[in-house]
Amino acid sequence: MLKFLSLFLCLLASSCMTQKQRVEIAHTELTAFLTLEPSIKKELILEDARFTLLHIPQSHYSKIYCDKLLEKFELWQVKSDLSSIAEEQDKYSQLIQKIDSEQKSIINFLRKHQSSYDCLYVEGLAYPGTYATKKPLQEIAQIKDEVNRALQFADGTHCAPQPAYFAGASLFLYQEDKIPMLGVEHQALLRLTHKAYSKEYDSKVPRSAFIQACHEERETQMIKNMSKKYEANNRYDRSIKFLLCGSLHDFKDNVLEWNKLHPEMKFNLLILEP
Repeated sequence: MLKFLSLFLCLLASSCMTQKQRVEIAHTELTAFLTLEPSIKKELILEDARFTLLHIPQSHYSKIYCDKLLEKFELWQVKSDLSSIAEEQDKYSQLIQKIDSEQKSIINFLRKHQSSYDCLYVEGLAYPGTYATKKPLQEIAQIKDEVNRALQFADGTHCAPQPAYFAGASLFLYQEDKIPMLGVEHQALLRLTHKAYSKEYDSKVPRSAFIQACHEERETQMIKNMSKKYEANNRYDRSIKFLLCGSLHDFKDNVLEWNKLHPEMKFNLLILEP
């Protein structure tokens, strides 16, 4: 009963909050965060912003890339071209090591600032999906096995790092720290993007142009989804939105356009640089 009453009062307080009060809260939360991270890249800071998007760029494991690599290895094996396999395995091992190091740094950063956010917004999962049905340990083990299969193909000598942070910071943070994950994608756009990368792509539009258009619209939809339910004062109501998203994404143009169209729901933009 007390829990219900507390929630009701929070909802009531939130519904009565003025735009000026919301902006002041956002400014206070942003100032507190920047005091802890003064060197973070301040791409866009506004006096009247209601939210702050903190883009945490990541290089991440790609099953599509790994599968294509194995296809090449099988062709080279038929041709007895073991030197090409070994050379490509060296490059892939270096790539995985780089991803692993980046993901470990992201984990440390997010653990340091856990009090600044209620959930971590993640790409690759439709809004408002969560990790409730995920089995992180199994996923981490599966990704590690896939990488080792490529690295050790034809008696390759490389091994995947352990712990396998390259499997993704979100999986480790959910498993070890119980940090809530919230999908930020538009489901139809996400499916369309996956199809664009697959062998089934059959559009007359060049693949690269189609993928770029998908990414642009995905970024806009991510901003839209991160602005939702603020008035409802649910558990994801902090003004700073921590978004774990690929390093090739660039949100500046999307944020500028969003701010023009939604003057009472403007975003600041911060970027965590390596």
